[in-house]
Amino acid sequence: MKILSPRQRTIVNLLAQKGDVRVEEIEQNLNISKATAYREIQWLSSQGYAAKTPGGLSRMTAAPGNCLQCGRESNPRAAFLAERKDGSQFSACCPHCGLMALTHRTDILSAMTTDFFYGTLLNAAHAWYVLNSRVSPCCQPSVLSFASLSDAQGLVQGFGGELANFTDALEKIKTLTQL
Repeated sequence: MKILSPRQRTIVNLLAQKGDVRVEEIEQNLNISKATAYREIQWLSSQGYAAKTPGGLSRMTAAPGNCLQCGRESNPRAAFLAERKDGSQFSACCPHCGLMALTHRTDILSAMTTDFFYGTLLNAAHAWYVLNSRVSPCCQPSVLSFASLSDAQGLVQGFGGELANFTDALEKIKTLTQL
């Protein structure tokens, strides 16, 4: 998964604020051509940051369903979504189950997790995770995801737990679940 450019981050932020963004809005907000706006739309949708719609983009939302890992119903506040290389998708009820699924799979193209505070989807590889805090909305050990390091640090300060980036969270979830 690639890191977003400043222009792509601006589009993702517009999506987070509005839910849907038309190509004309992208052109105007970023002062770019229609062709460039469509290239950004194509890239963001192919990477799982947004859903392509006729004439624009729509914010990805977690579809209701059962978790691939534990079978529970997906929690919209903690949902974890992934797309396989073959184009199929799966969802997990929370970052704990999502990270567990990723540790067992080699066919993942992209993964999205839900910011615990704001409910917005973000690239799982760019998220910050708090493991084993006293806040436990779903599975054990608790894993919560955040877009911002300062939000994750704030939760750790108030409710304990261990802070981790994506790579460290994958390793730590293996260890915590083996205990």
